[in-house]
Amino acid sequence: MADAEAEKITEFSLENLLLDHENPRFGLQSRSSNQTDVLNTIVDTHGVDDVLSSLAVNGYFAAEPLVCQRDQDSGKATVRDGNRRLSACLIITGDDRARDQASRTLKYGKLWKQHGYPSIDPVPTIIFDGHDRDQTMLSYLGVRHIASSHAWDSYAKAAWVSRVVEESGLPLADVASMIGDKNNTISRMLEGYNFMQQLQETGKFIAEHSVRKGRGSITAYPFSWVYTILGYATVRNFLELGDDATQKKPIPEKNLERASLITQAMFGNSNSGKNAAVSDSRQLSFLAAAFSNQEQIELIEQGKTIEQVINMTLPLDERLRQGFGEMREIQGELIQALAEQVLPPDQALEFEPPATRNRKLATELLKQIKEATDAQEVED
Repeated sequence: MADAEAEKITEFSLENLLLDHENPRFGLQSRSSNQTDVLNTIVDTHGVDDVLSSLAVNGYFAAEPLVCQRDQDSGKATVRDGNRRLSACLIITGDDRARDQASRTLKYGKLWKQHGYPSIDPVPTIIFDGHDRDQTMLSYLGVRHIASSHAWDSYAKAAWVSRVVEESGLPLADVASMIGDKNNTISRMLEGYNFMQQLQETGKFIAEHSVRKGRGSITAYPFSWVYTILGYATVRNFLELGDDATQKKPIPEKNLERASLITQAMFGNSNSGKNAAVSDSRQLSFLAAAFSNQEQIELIEQGKTIEQVINMTLPLDERLRQGFGEMREIQGELIQALAEQVLPPDQALEFEPPATRNRKLATELLKQIKEATDAQEVED
C-alpha cells in the first residue's frame, strides 16, 4: 500500500484528469481504455444530462470533490469516484474526449453561457498519491458505495472488491472489516462474481443468451441469483466448491458443465431455445434442492421447469393425491360457471368432444385404481 496520505481538497485541471476505464459500475460493458469510449459508455449507460444542467447553472459544487489517484510518473490522476461528474465537465467544456457528444456540448454550452460561465475548470479533488491504492481511499470508497445510501448494486460491489483484493493485496477479511460487513455478504458476492467470470471466460455462459434479464450495472442476468444459489449446500456439493471466495476459478474444471447447467436453469438460453427452469427468485431454493437428486437433474437437463421436475418425481401416491385435488378444483369451477351462466347451444357442441375425452380418461384412471385394489385383495 502507498505510504502517502490523502491531501486536502485541491483543484485539478480537467486536462490532467482521467476517466476510470475499470469502473466497477460498467458491468459487462466494454472495458476499452480509450477515454472517448469510456465517456460514451458512461453517457449511454448512466446518463449525465442532470449533471450537465446543474453544472451549466451552478458550476461545480466544491462540496462534491472528485476522488482521484495520481500517477507519480505522469502527474495525471485517475478519477476513482465521480466519473459521471467528470464526463459532464468534459462535455460542457468541449474537451476533445467528448467529441461524440457534440449535441450536448452545444445545448448545455449555451445554458452555461447564459448563466455567466460559472466555474467548472479546474475542479475540486481529493488526490491520493502513489501507484497502489491507499487504505484511506479504500475505506472512503467502501463506506460511500457499499455501506451507505450511495451504494452500488451487488455486481458493482463485487467487481470493486475483486479489484481491491487483487491490486492491494489486502485480505478479504480486512476489506470486509473496512466497510463494516459483518454478515459475510461481500464474500458471497465475490464468489458469485468469480464464478460467473470463470464461466464466461471458458465460454460456458454467454451473457447475451440469457433469457432472464437483470438490472443495474449488469442487465444481462440477475446477478443476485448467482450468489444466492451458491449459498445452498446441495449446489456447493454438486459443484464441489471450496471455501476461498477470493479464488479466481472457484469451479473445478471437471464441473464446468454442471455450473453451466445451473446458470441455464436459472436464466435460460435463447441460443438453444431453452427457457429458465424457475420463474422468480422464490423458486431458487427448490432448484437448489433438485441438484441432490439425479432423476431431477436429468429432468432439468431436458429443459423441464422446476414445477414439472417436482411433480414428475413425486411418489405415485402423492402425485395421485395432488392430481385428483387439482382436477376436482377445476371441475368444480367449471360446473359452478355453467350453473351461473347460460352456454349457447352452438358453443355447447364445441365442448362436447373435450368433455367426452376427459370422461374417458377419468374412466381409465378409475379402472386402473380398481385393478390395483383387486390385486391387493387377491394377495390378502
